[in-house]
Order: sequence, then structure tokens, then C-alpha cells
Amino acid sequence: PFSLFFTIKIVSEYERAVILRLGRLTSRRAKGPGLFFILPCMDDVNVVDLRTVTFDVPPQEILTRDSVTVRVDGVVYFRIFNPTMSVIKVENAYNSTFLLAQTTMR
Repeated sequence: PFSLFFTIKIVSEYERAVILRLGRLTSRRAKGPGLFFILPCMDDVNVVDLRTVTFDVPPQEILTRDSVTVRVDGVVYFRIFNPTMSVIKVENAYNSTFLLAQTTMR
């Protein structure tokens, strides 16, 4: 809904909202679950999913010590524990976790 003064935002049980007002963090803790008010032109709301996320790491060819090539693939499970730090410290937590898993597997 459009409003000049405030807007109601609803966050589900498994989500948290990190609110940045004019680029600065409004509080140390993420908001949610439930509803809260935001200022439409000043607040930037980042909703973070706290559920466990899974993804497949594509197959990689690895050269062993005895010069044999082995094809390895994997599955990664991860969960965000601190949504505020996830938004502030990392630009894209999902993509960075995927790339870290892919690099570690090599």
C-alpha cells in the first residue's frame, strides 16, 4: 500500500527484516516475525530467510597426488543465524556460500 507517512510490513515466522534508514542500521536486532511500520521513502527493508537452504555443487574434476583425475560433486546445507550481520557484512550471502563451497571442494 502507498502512503506518505508510514507503511505496514508483515514478516513471516521464518523470516526476519533488517531495516536500513538512510543507509544506516536502525537497530542491532532484526525485526520480526509479525508486523511493523516503516517510512516508505527513507527505509530500505531487507528480508532474510532463516530456513535451511540446500544447493548442489556442480561436479568438479580434481587431480589427485598420484595424477588420477576424480570427479567430485556435493550438496551444501546452510542456515543464517544472524540476519543483521548477513545483510551488513556480505552483499549476497547465498552466492558467496555457493562460491566458497565450490572453491573448497577443489
